[in-house]
Amino acid sequence: MLDAVLTGVNLFVAVVCAGAGIGKAVNARSRPGLPLKITASVLLFASAVYLLSAPAVYRAVGEALSWPNLASLPVSVFILLCMGHAHLLTMLWHPRRRTHDALRRSIATWAPMYTVAVAAMIISFVAAGPVGPARPLTFAVAFAHLPWVLAFELIFLTALVVGIIATVRQCRGPDGVIALPERPDLAHSLKLFAAAVALDLAYVAGTALAVIAASQDDHRFDGLAAAAWVFAGGSALVASYGLAKPALTARAADRRDHQALIPLWEVVALPGQSDPLPPSWLNSQFALTHIVIKILDNIRLLRPWTHRAVHDQVEAEYRTINDATADDLEHLRALKTAAALRYDRRLRSASDAHRGGEATPSRASTDAANGLPTDERGYLLRVAACVHDPVVTTVVDRLAPPPAPVPTFSESL
Repeated sequence: MLDAVLTGVNLFVAVVCAGAGIGKAVNARSRPGLPLKITASVLLFASAVYLLSAPAVYRAVGEALSWPNLASLPVSVFILLCMGHAHLLTMLWHPRRRTHDALRRSIATWAPMYTVAVAAMIISFVAAGPVGPARPLTFAVAFAHLPWVLAFELIFLTALVVGIIATVRQCRGPDGVIALPERPDLAHSLKLFAAAVALDLAYVAGTALAVIAASQDDHRFDGLAAAAWVFAGGSALVASYGLAKPALTARAADRRDHQALIPLWEVVALPGQSDPLPPSWLNSQFALTHIVIKILDNIRLLRPWTHRAVHDQVEAEYRTINDATADDLEHLRALKTAAALRYDRRLRSASDAHRGGEATPSRASTDAANGLPTDERGYLLRVAACVHDPVVTTVVDRLAPPPAPVPTFSESL
């Protein structure tokens, strides 16, 4: 029964880590960058750790390869490699330490430690031989009385605690990654990441105490070795959430902005542009980029029909409704653009209407001629929010009244 519960818990953590890792790997294809690739790699390694640690999987691997506890080797090696990944990430996140020379020096300092530790672990594990029976999650205490198994565990735990301390120091402190002002939006995620790494210290402490006691035939602390996996699992979940949170937040923002831009697209869509927009739930970044490009293309096509009269009347109406001293230039500019686009839409919908007086096409306004702002996404969102603003509706109805409804047959009688 306990094995079934532990298998379910480990598989759940493995799936969470794998999902976050695959998501990061997909993002890495469209956003090249070493930190994103390393993040995907560490999450996939963590997924492999919890998959192989699941008692059912652990025993299946041992039976298939005739080495009952063989899965303990890749589990321990992958845990240490995960710590190496985390250590490297903190170097890449720090702007003063990720320069080419500083990064090369750091890698030259730390890579030999991880390499020697992994090599020593493999040698000691192979020297211990295929001991049995299978002991998932408690291999360390079950065979700690064997010198080579004890050496394997002590090498692993020593290297792991050194990596943990170095990584946490990189994150915290007055010059740590968390204290940097360059990316305040990542501060919470970095704190979660540092907390997850620190949780591994509890795993090391519990496992080390149980292993040292078991090596002296004192098995009173064997339960700590299994309980330590609770902290390890918590560390993996917290780290996965911390590393995935920026991507999840960005995806939610992309979907929200995509929905907000749909009313603007409906205004600027030209006849014949009836192709359905790609769904935002499938690839939010692509869907948002797609709708932004289509809107921008159509706005550029519509500029010859932009009227100074529209802009002037929007400003006059805005000053009338709002405080005479109101000077929100960004909002006023968005109102002008939204009114001009709705006006063009009204004219295109009633192309046979009389276009006299102020409705005569004239040269584009200064705003249109100067081009769109650099922050195109933010600007379009402001315009989309103004499409149905009362100021815009009032001005458009004044300059281009909506066509009269076509009388029905009964009304004509």
